[in-house]
Amino acid sequence: MAKKTAFKKSELKTRREELEVERASLLGQVADLDAEADVNNWREGGFDDDPADAGSASFERETAQSLSKHAKNLLTQIDDALRRIDAGTYGICERCKEHIEKERLEVIPYARLCMDCKRRDETGR
Repeated sequence: MAKKTAFKKSELKTRREELEVERASLLGQVADLDAEADVNNWREGGFDDDPADAGSASFERETAQSLSKHAKNLLTQIDDALRRIDAGTYGICERCKEHIEKERLEVIPYARLCMDCKRRDETGR
């Protein structure tokens, strides 16, 4: 198991920058997806009353809405991680209060739980 250690200031600065870049990217994606999901755009886009067109349009709108919802959820998690950086609690498991493995935070920089607590959540133990 990897050793659990606190972050240095330079590491937190780098992590903040990475999170802010990801946040900006997601904001752009949300705007694009929300525009794609807008019914008015489809009505003005020349789709006629053909059932196949209506079905395709409906499927694409629902897909855009689902992707937008997922991106908004990630934005919330990123915002929470940025608040934890500001509060000095970034990298601390919200459940057991131990340090979250750096390797985990490299993969999921907005993780709130260490691997042990996350496994317990997933297995219900």
